[in-house]
Amino acid sequence: MPDSIALSLISHTNAGKTTLARTLLARDVGEVRDAPHVTTEAAAYPLVETQEGERLLLWDTPGFGDSARLAKRLAQQGNPIGWFLTQVWDRLRDRPFYLTQLAVRNVRDSADVVLYLLNAGETPEEAGYLANLAGELEVLSWMDKPVVALLNQMGRPRPRAEEAAEIERWRDALLPYPVVRTVMPLDAFARCWVQEFALFDAIAGGLPAARRPLFARLAEAWRDCRWAQFDAAMAALAKPVGNALVARVP
Repeated sequence: MPDSIALSLISHTNAGKTTLARTLLARDVGEVRDAPHVTTEAAAYPLVETQEGERLLLWDTPGFGDSARLAKRLAQQGNPIGWFLTQVWDRLRDRPFYLTQLAVRNVRDSADVVLYLLNAGETPEEAGYLANLAGELEVLSWMDKPVVALLNQMGRPRPRAEEAAEIERWRDALLPYPVVRTVMPLDAFARCWVQEFALFDAIAGGLPAARRPLFARLAEAWRDCRWAQFDAAMAALAKPVGNALVARVP
């Protein structure tokens, strides 16, 4: 059976996971609303496939909820993740924990690399956000899967030095958590292919050496697909429209 690599896309609830999944997949998946806990199950989508049938899967998962309280409860357990996944949480009364449990189970059982989406519209120093951030990073650390932290909603373009300083603040905030291998910007709406190339490089760096050849083949298939899309778009721009010729963008 052809092999696959799985990426689990997780975040605090309502941070833009499904929007980013739609952007990367270039099609509508899941449901997007400005409300907490819209995604209620983990779903896998093929991101790219080689000619041999090897696949890169992207999992969209429910968002973390009440992460600070969860981390405190888990810290009291000898086997925190094992304990959490054996508990029965009511999907209505304990909705934040119930949905977090689904996300945690997906990461533990399916993920090769975790894509952890952060709302960079807030600063890492803000007290309320920091409490949930610390709780979620504790949970991820207990599962010991490589994490690529993605900074979403960084706002309008600014001078390079200003943006670099903001990214560095996030890196400093995540430094106490060795499970985080890379911190990088990736906007759920306005990402570009250059950012996607950087994302794939970061994923490769988090994989065990034995998995990297497979991922290299998948990354090459993805790049081929992106360049084919680019060439098709350029060809469409160069076609005559009525009596006019649309100029090809250099």
